[in-house]
Amino acid sequence: MDFEIERTLSRELDRVAGDLVVPPMPDLPTATARARWHVAAPMLVAAAVAITVLLTVVTLLTSADPDRGEPSPAPAPAPSTTSDDGSVSSAAPEAPVVVSGALYVGGEQVPGRWDYVRGSGMHWIGLRADGSWWWGYDARPQQLEGTMYQPPVISPSAGYLARVLSEDGGALLVGADTEEGGEGFGGVDLPGAGLDPAVRAVAVTDAGLVMVAGTSFQRLWRPLIDGETIDLAQTAPGQVVIGNTGAGLLVNEGDLGAVDGTQGEPYLARLAEDGTLARLGAVPTHDVLEASQQWLAYVPPGTVGGEASAARTLRVQQVDGSASGVLTPPEGWLFVAPGFQWESDDRLLARVVTEDGGDEALVRCRPEPASCVRVSLP
Repeated sequence: MDFEIERTLSRELDRVAGDLVVPPMPDLPTATARARWHVAAPMLVAAAVAITVLLTVVTLLTSADPDRGEPSPAPAPAPSTTSDDGSVSSAAPEAPVVVSGALYVGGEQVPGRWDYVRGSGMHWIGLRADGSWWWGYDARPQQLEGTMYQPPVISPSAGYLARVLSEDGGALLVGADTEEGGEGFGGVDLPGAGLDPAVRAVAVTDAGLVMVAGTSFQRLWRPLIDGETIDLAQTAPGQVVIGNTGAGLLVNEGDLGAVDGTQGEPYLARLAEDGTLARLGAVPTHDVLEASQQWLAYVPPGTVGGEASAARTLRVQQVDGSASGVLTPPEGWLFVAPGFQWESDDRLLARVVTEDGGDEALVRCRPEPASCVRVSLP
């Protein structure tokens, strides 16, 4: 087909060129030369138009040739959590979520039955219903090998993970990035093997700093700097790191193992490489709390615990305390706690359950003005 097109194009161009009479360039710009140019100009324009038409025909024909393949489709627009009118969108979640035992990553369902997931974008760690832990940088799960008595942790932006392995009666703190290949940080031996509760990784920051705690110690591990550990009893005495959020570490004052978010005066802090904590601001006491860089979402103390795992409302407030409000699920539903996470700075994904506990769903909420809508799942 290409050969026939080229022959046709050649014949047509030869015919157009043969019909043209192009005057020679005059030596001087005389009136006669200008007149001849005015006569030749329309002919040259006609030739150019003919050539353009032929080239367009060739382009259309060749683009339709099945041997050349289909043109690449335009890329699909990125999903938005905001509708055209500014309301909350019901589009598929942009963060990993578990609903009714199904794990969704990037809008795709991951094989297996799942109880829990943490992550951001396509990067995640998750707990299967059989008790095994997995991780991924896409929708293909990869198992975390080794014996763990405490859950692994992942950084707020989901670039790093850390966990404590029980090996040969000892405790080994290890970490890795969550990119393809999962490059490891190595490991560091910890005291307190055999303690109950077991030594656990408390948090890993977006800078790759790892917090680990036992019943009698709390340390910072710097795997990306020098591999050394720092005793927080020396650098941050009386301060206990109890978790991590998108706005900073969640910290409380008191003794190890004796404080959590339900008591004292919890606050957000920034962790420095030397193990010092810089206070960023207070947060409310809570049973469950999640923070983005802009907003907090939490349930007050005494709301959930034991067999109670649902809340009729979620409290929200800006990290700087300048605004606050209450989120209410769609009629007939209750918030699952824990079971909510920030998808972006001002969009919250929350698992909900019917009041009789029969069905689960996912809602997306915005804190201001407060509203929640059901999310479409594949």
